[in-house]
Amino acid sequence: MRALVPVATGSEDIEFVAVVDILSRAQVDVVTATVESTCTVQLMKGVTIHASCRLDAVADETFDAVILPGGVPGAMRLAESPNLRKLLIRHHKQGALIGAICLAPALVLKPAGILDGSPRVTGNPRPIATPGESFAADAFTSLLGSAFDADSRVCVDEEHRIITSQAPGTAIEFALAVVRMLRGEQVADEIASYILV
Repeated sequence: MRALVPVATGSEDIEFVAVVDILSRAQVDVVTATVESTCTVQLMKGVTIHASCRLDAVADETFDAVILPGGVPGAMRLAESPNLRKLLIRHHKQGALIGAICLAPALVLKPAGILDGSPRVTGNPRPIATPGESFAADAFTSLLGSAFDADSRVCVDEEHRIITSQAPGTAIEFALAVVRMLRGEQVADEIASYILV
């Protein structure tokens, strides 16, 4: 099993690290790929990471899952990448698992048409404000439409193979939901038990 975790300057630290950690514990081969011009990326709260590669290097490869962190301005940077959009659309059509947390469902998946037909999706339901950027809860309602579920921490759409989640505090639940879909309930439960979820 291979999973791609795209990353950008300003991706949310916990959301990125939790997904990479939990998937690695599930023995999923995780490739982190940056949409930036360099593999070294500073995340939203200051953690600096060195991605496996630039997205361009793996844009034509196939993965079992593509999982997006949110964050400001990380989600916007991911949304600006035409290569990422093409990769997401191709993988969705091929039945790969697509996951996104926080701002990424509304800003990356929705414009790419990935959420079309999904009956229930979520994203960060609270107002977010940082210098120069502001998103309110009603912005998600308008972007995600009637499928937006502000009450669910994680939404799993098994039919369309889409998992969405709300914010850093839901990142481990989100990652475990991804593991359940990729590796099964037993593997997810073993990880959850080991890390005391």
